[in-house]
Amino acid sequence: MLKRNINVQNKNEDQFAASDPTANVYVSASAGTGKTKVLADRFVRLLLSGSPINKILCLTFTNAAAAEMQ
Repeated sequence: MLKRNINVQNKNEDQFAASDPTANVYVSASAGTGKTKVLADRFVRLLLSGSPINKILCLTFTNAAAAEMQ
């Protein structure tokens, strides 16, 4: 399993790497840099790779991101 710390400042490459369902990643970045998009992309890629929905846990620390994920 790939382990990476992701800096979402380099959006295209790092966001794609962070959404990889085979990678173990930790994403930290400033407001407005795309953390919620990465989380949503990762969720979709996990589903498309065959992960059961009841085995996926998404954590976010803002109401805005939670609402967007919902």
